[in-house]
Amino acid sequence: MRWLALVGTLGLLSGCGPEVVEEQPVEVQGAPESWCRSYKTQQYCPKTVCAWHSTPAPGYCGLPLTE
Repeated sequence: MRWLALVGTLGLLSGCGPEVVEEQPVEVQGAPESWCRSYKTQQYCPKTVCAWHSTPAPGYCGLPLTE
């Protein structure tokens, strides 16, 4: 059992161990209009990135309007 612990420790120190990948936040700036429009209902339109536009009917998920 000690041998496995030693091998695992040496593996981690040498960079051969399991790679830890941190979760990257979703890139919200510059989201393409087509990505927003892939959401077909207001319920699933991600309000943190896109906006639900009620016109033209029946409405669509798209990029928020900018001034």
